[in-house]
Order: sequence, then structure tokens, then C-alpha cells
Amino acid sequence: MMTTSEPTDMSGAGRGNPPLTRLRHAMRGENGAGLIDSLLLIAARVGTNLLALAWTVLLVRLLDPAMSGIAFAGIAVAQIASMFLTLNVEAVSMRVLVPAMRDGRLDEAAGFIRFNRAVLLMALPPVALGAWAWQAWQGGDTSPMLSLSVAVAMVMAAMARITGRHATALGVMRKGVLPRMLTGPVVLTCGLMLAAASGMQLQPWHVVALYALSEALTVVVQNRLLRASFAPFAGRRGDRSGWREWVVLGLWLAPGALMNEFRKAVLIAAAGIALTPGDLSLFAVALSIINIMNFGVSAVDVAFSQRLSRTLTGDEPVARDRFLAVSGAIKLAGFALGCVLVLCFGYWALGWFGALYQTAWPALLVLTLIPGLAILFGPGSVILSTCGLGREDFVANAVGAIVTVLAVAAGSALGGLTGAALGAVAGCTASQALMALYCLRRLGVDPTLTSLRHLRHQPEMAGGAA
Repeated sequence: MMTTSEPTDMSGAGRGNPPLTRLRHAMRGENGAGLIDSLLLIAARVGTNLLALAWTVLLVRLLDPAMSGIAFAGIAVAQIASMFLTLNVEAVSMRVLVPAMRDGRLDEAAGFIRFNRAVLLMALPPVALGAWAWQAWQGGDTSPMLSLSVAVAMVMAAMARITGRHATALGVMRKGVLPRMLTGPVVLTCGLMLAAASGMQLQPWHVVALYALSEALTVVVQNRLLRASFAPFAGRRGDRSGWREWVVLGLWLAPGALMNEFRKAVLIAAAGIALTPGDLSLFAVALSIINIMNFGVSAVDVAFSQRLSRTLTGDEPVARDRFLAVSGAIKLAGFALGCVLVLCFGYWALGWFGALYQTAWPALLVLTLIPGLAILFGPGSVILSTCGLGREDFVANAVGAIVTVLAVAAGSALGGLTGAALGAVAGCTASQALMALYCLRRLGVDPTLTSLRHLRHQPEMAGGAA
């Protein structure tokens, strides 16, 4: 009897194991695809951060600090300019393309895609001039080759970001986003390794040109992979009647992009106003190390964002507070570990880049406050966006961006590297604190670490909400 029942139990293992059954059901269809996409994104982000650290080490080993500082500034200017080049219209791809494709409005979808590319061409002359003027104002290298490299880099970066956003909205995220995340760092790392092996005497414009090449190859890979996805729009003139709304929404979301996607570039560009190119290189290296800690915080927020959004929209305050508490505890534990690693190995890690870079040790310690502040004030932007408070999210990010530029520039002028780091912390504090305040006053939601108190209450609700 027992021998006959064993196979039966094994063939229907899910029946006797409800959690396993629920997991199998959850992994079907879109949920499974979403989980795979999330895991791929996290893995790609880890790889991107490691490769970014690798090519940064190579860069500062191949160029003296003054020269590498000019290269870092050139890449930062190109990245920021790429957003202005598109007016950030691609940021609304999900809002436009998803309903258009769902309802069969292919002309509108085609019009949006074509408009994104048309904006790039129209904005190129003034944005390129602005990028050159910024470089000149910083007192850096404004040689024709560097200016040309920056111009090409910002165009390629803009095209790669546009294509990646479109791919995500069309449901083929892996083909658009993963090449953008991985191709650039791989090309930069391999290119600088080849330069080191050949004994080539690099100039700053060589590095920026290599960055431009990496973004161009990203675009090539994206277009190759997405040929079938964009085929339905071929030959369609497209309906661009909604262009005013697209531009307004794109600009509305621009401060958020500056404070998140382009934060490192903004900090480098702002610090470059007052810091010497050599000190700017040291600042960029310190930021590269801190970015690893920032990634850990953002990864936890991404992991919890879907469930947190569900509790917010479903009016589940107990589950909401529980998720905020659990995610906060995880981030706090990770941050504590990160701080221990920085304190024990940070000075040594700076030595990888060269003995001179160890003078950035005080700035590195100050910059560790940035992920700490993100943990302290919580995922305010996620909460505001989910609850439809886009205006508040815009104001907080805009204030943060303005404070960041002014504080970093002033801090650099008054206190050098450490002053620049303190300015970066001030900008982060302004945006994060304002978001938390909006969450508390407008929604009655406390996203800060004080949510840890909810860990003591009704733990059984967490499983039910999940």
C-alpha cells in the first residue's frame, strides 16, 4: 500500500505542498516572464557595475589624473546632453506605446517612435552648442576632437536610450535594455585593455570617442535584435498629433531622470565647475565605488516595488507598512555591511586606481551618506508615482537637482573634494526629505526607517499580502 501511494504523491507533489503549488502558478505566463526579466536586470546591473569599476581602473592607470578628469567630464556632459537631446520624451513610452498597441492604434505608435527620432535631430544643434559651452565654462579641454567626440557620444547615447525605452514598452525589454546595459561597459573595458596592451598614448578625446563607439555598437545590436519588433511600423507615416502632451510629460519626468539615471554624471559635471581636472578624476573614482552601495539599495526597492505598489493601490495599510519595514530592514543590514567594507577596505580599494587616489578617502566616507539617506527616507518616489502625485515627485526631484548643482559647485570651490562630496549629500537630502514629507502629509504614509516599528506587529499579514 505504501509503495503504491508513493508514486502517486510524487506525481502530484504540488497537492501536498501548497507553497510549491502557488509558486508554480505564480511562475506561469506574465508573472514568470516578469520574474525572469527582473532577475536578468539585476544580474546585468551587477555585471555593469563590475565592468564600470574595471574600465575606470584601466582609465586612471592609463592617463594621469588631469587627463582622466577631462575624459570623465566629457563622458558626463555627453550623458546629460543626451537627455536634453531627446527632451526626455522616450520616458513616456510606456504611457503611449502600451495603450496604443493594445488598442491597435499602430499609426499613433509609429508616430510616437518617429517623433522621438525627429526631436533628436531638431535639438542637436542647440544641445551640442550648450555642451561645448559647458566644457568651455569648466575651463577644460575644448579641442575640436574632444568636442566632436562628445557630440557623437551624446547622439549615440540618446539613440540607445530611445530604443531601449521603446523595446520595454513593446514587451521585448531584454532585446533593448540588456544590450544598452552591457555592450557599453564591455566595449570600454576591452578597448582600454587593448590600449594598455599596445602601449598606446591615450588622450582624453580617445576615451570619449571609445565611449561614443560603445554606444554606437549598442544601437547596432539593439536594431539587429529588434528588427521584427519594429517591422509593423515600417512604411507608416504615423500620427504625431499628441506631440505636445508627449513633450510636456517628458520634461515633467526630466528632473527624476537627472536625480536617478544621471546622478553620477550630474555630480561630475557640477564638480567640474570648480575642481581641477585632477581632483575631478579623484571625485569620479570615489563615486564609482559608492555606486556599488547605491545599486544594492535600488535593487531592494526594485524587488519590493511591485508588491508595494499593489498594497498602495489596493488600500492595504497593514501590508504596506509591513513591506516598507521589511525592505527597510534589508537595506539597513546591507548598508551596515557596506559601511564595514568601506571602512576596512575603502582606502585600500582607492589604491587600485593609484596612490594619489587615496587622497579621496575623506570624500569617499562622506559619499557613503548618500545610500544611507536613501534608506533613511525610504522609497518616496515609488510611493508618489504609484499614488498619482506626479507634481510632488517633480517638485522634489527638481529641488534636489538644483540644490545638487549649486551645493556641489559651491562645495567644490570652498572645500575641494570633501566639499564636493558634502554638496552631493546636500542635494540628496533635499530631494529625499521632500519626498518623504510629501508622502507623510499628502498620503499619510511614512516611508522612512521609522517604519521598522511595524516589524513587531501582525507579522502574519505579510504572507497574506504577498
